[in-house]
Amino acid sequence: MKDKKMLDNIARMIPVESGKYPEAAQLQRRLQAGRDNFNQLVKSVFSSVMKISALDLVMHDCTERMTEVNQNLCRVSREVVETARTTEENMAEVVSVHESFNENIQQVAELAGEMSSKVSDSSSELNAIVEKSEVTMQNSDEMKQDMEQLMSVLNNMTEVISGINSISSQTNLLALNASIEAARAGDAGRGFAVVAEQIRNLAEETQQLTASMGGLVNRIEEASRMTHASLDKTVEEIGEMRENLFKVLDNNQKNERSIAEIADSVTTIAASGQEIFSSVTTVQEQVSRLTGECDSLNQQAEDVSQISQDLKAGTQPVAVVEKELDDTAKQMGNMVQDVFYMLDNQVFITTVQNAIQAHQNWLKSLDNMVRTHQCSPLQTDDTKCAFGHFYHAMRPKNQTIVPVWNGLGEKHRMFHSLGKSAMVAIEQGDYSKAEREYQHAANLSKELIGEFNKIIDQAKILEQNKIAVFEQ
Repeated sequence: MKDKKMLDNIARMIPVESGKYPEAAQLQRRLQAGRDNFNQLVKSVFSSVMKISALDLVMHDCTERMTEVNQNLCRVSREVVETARTTEENMAEVVSVHESFNENIQQVAELAGEMSSKVSDSSSELNAIVEKSEVTMQNSDEMKQDMEQLMSVLNNMTEVISGINSISSQTNLLALNASIEAARAGDAGRGFAVVAEQIRNLAEETQQLTASMGGLVNRIEEASRMTHASLDKTVEEIGEMRENLFKVLDNNQKNERSIAEIADSVTTIAASGQEIFSSVTTVQEQVSRLTGECDSLNQQAEDVSQISQDLKAGTQPVAVVEKELDDTAKQMGNMVQDVFYMLDNQVFITTVQNAIQAHQNWLKSLDNMVRTHQCSPLQTDDTKCAFGHFYHAMRPKNQTIVPVWNGLGEKHRMFHSLGKSAMVAIEQGDYSKAEREYQHAANLSKELIGEFNKIIDQAKILEQNKIAVFEQ
């Protein structure tokens, strides 16, 4: 009975009198050193398993993203290759069409030049016609003036003929009177009668001649009037023709300028077309090179795919190591149930305090994702977070802690599931749902931290009373 009590004191680290029981005291010191090392080993194992879990989470996220990026890269690469080949075929057609276009535009430029030259010649000829029309109009004006003068002369001749007719009539009348007087004179007036008869005959001949001249003058006057009217019409038509010629000349000059501008534009287009053809040819060459580069890109995408698969396979040992460390942590959890390996209260308290900090950091990360609408790696498995490994490995026995401790499991699991639900909502674009899930998680977080603090406070009380958390 005494030896059993001694062993119990040694196991519970109740100081043993070294002078009275030197061997027991030495054994207790060795046990204390072993427990200290075991406590340090427990902290190292839990620290390692948490880091491995975090590494596994990040590597899993990276491999998933790399796989997704690689799939997109392969898809884009195939599309680019197909597009490049189609573009290369189209560019060949474009080059052929543009070559034909250049030939046609060159012909148009030559025709425009010829047309411009012909229009210029037409302008010269029209200018010559305008000059001749002006000369014709001047001649017509002069002829019109001459006709007016002729009409004036004819009028004078008519007046002269009338005067001659009047004189002839008077002469004829005088000759008649002279013949009468000569007859009265008898033989003495016979010679005078002959003269009078000759004068009367001359007067009649004069009247006949003036009558003939009058008719001629009338015909000349009528012809002159007709000629004058024709000249008026001719001058008017020449004036109209001259105005039309000026209009035609003006339009022809405008056409000449327009054709010259067209010719310049066509020449410019031809030059630009040649430059474009050169650029298109260069593009065709570059597209051909691009097709080759795309084939290389496609091969590199396949290489990246293989690397992604190799990386995914290479990260599998991390999950195995995490599982082995988690199993080791659980074995240590079983060991601490033994009084010889019982975990110190301070290690327990520190672990729970660290869990609070990790828990708050986790919630901040979720809040940032909800606000930015961008997901990032976040542990949603409640068995693999900083507190999860410890919670599922260690089972406190003190009845002041056990009820609170056992109640953490379901809340802790729900807390992480809310994070997963929020991330899914973000990926689906349902940001209002993500915000609701985050608020639910934040409210649940307050409850969890409150219970964490209760456990810490109770553990501190047990430490003050020299009672272990892992003993009943």
